[in-house]
Amino acid sequence: MSIVTRCLSVIIMLLLIGCGSGPRGERLFEPNPVTGVVHIDGQPAQYVQVDCYPASESTAIKYKLSTMTNQDGRFELTTYESGDGLPEGTYKLTFQWLEIGLVSYDKFEGAYADPEKSQNTITVVKGESSDLGIIELSSSGPS
Repeated sequence: MSIVTRCLSVIIMLLLIGCGSGPRGERLFEPNPVTGVVHIDGQPAQYVQVDCYPASESTAIKYKLSTMTNQDGRFELTTYESGDGLPEGTYKLTFQWLEIGLVSYDKFEGAYADPEKSQNTITVVKGESSDLGIIELSSSGPS
């Protein structure tokens, strides 16, 4: 075997080892369950995207997390696994009511999508579950 063939064999072997599906590592944050229900004009709303933004520097998560409401308007926020919740901290919630099709769009036309204007803030406490209850939104936007 030539030196080039040996080098290529070693490189291929290292690449294959590096592409394995082993453990993903430890959790950096411990999530706490956070649930809620979205109503639009008094009715449970399906296909509402709920986005969760960190609202303070002390919040462990520094990026947006998202979930979708089911047919009953229920949602569970997620950090690692479906419905596991959020790490402790303060968050702002935004909402997009999605029309699902070839081209999806927000039926609210962005009225609830700006975290800086959000009227929905939550504080997650370590070791406690949070049920946000019913979040009432209007199809015509915030009042």
